[in-house]
Amino acid sequence: MTGSGTDLDLLLALNSFLGSNDLHNKRLWEFLGNSSLIRGFPVFFSLLALWFSSDCIERRSRMLAGLAATSLAVVVSVWLQHHTTPHIRPLMDPALHLNIADPQWASTFGRQGSFPSDTATLFFSLAAVILLENRLVGCLCFVWVWVVIGGVRVAFGWHYPSDIAGSFILGPAVVYSFINVPYVVLLFERVLKLFENRMYIVHTLLFFYLADAFNLYQGAQKMVFSILK
Repeated sequence: MTGSGTDLDLLLALNSFLGSNDLHNKRLWEFLGNSSLIRGFPVFFSLLALWFSSDCIERRSRMLAGLAATSLAVVVSVWLQHHTTPHIRPLMDPALHLNIADPQWASTFGRQGSFPSDTATLFFSLAAVILLENRLVGCLCFVWVWVVIGGVRVAFGWHYPSDIAGSFILGPAVVYSFINVPYVVLLFERVLKLFENRMYIVHTLLFFYLADAFNLYQGAQKMVFSILK
């Protein structure tokens, strides 16, 4: 199914930027869309800065609960892409005649459903974790995700705007739900107290988690798929 109304209009408007013959313009869009460093640096820098800014166990417990919720939100988003298809991924829809910066992109997606965006869900969730600890930095991260991740993915035809909006609702909703359950935060607080004299172990595990999240959980996905085979 093809998107309709405002959803389709916004998609075509953003995608029209790729129709320019200006080579520098296309390279800029591709750089923004394909550079994991540009995409993730502000969000992951903020997370680590907040984590190491103090030794407050309460803050770190909330952040760990938020990161656990982030993982769950991404799993839910991927499940929804597999089991609900309100529309197919725009660049796979021949009826749209989109400007595609790289024709090989269509073969890189393993599923036609694109609602909601799992990448945007990941970053909106992380931005929500940041917002709960620092409102200004969190708001800036939300703006960054909307523009650099959401806007670019729509322009490339990877997602409809509604896919990004769905992620904006799903990710933060799961994060806020987890953090507002006292027992979840208390569980992480007890774990941190247990490792209070061995925090280097927690820091190391956090590093590996964020490194995989930075690469969109590619390591975790490969491990799960190999187990399920």
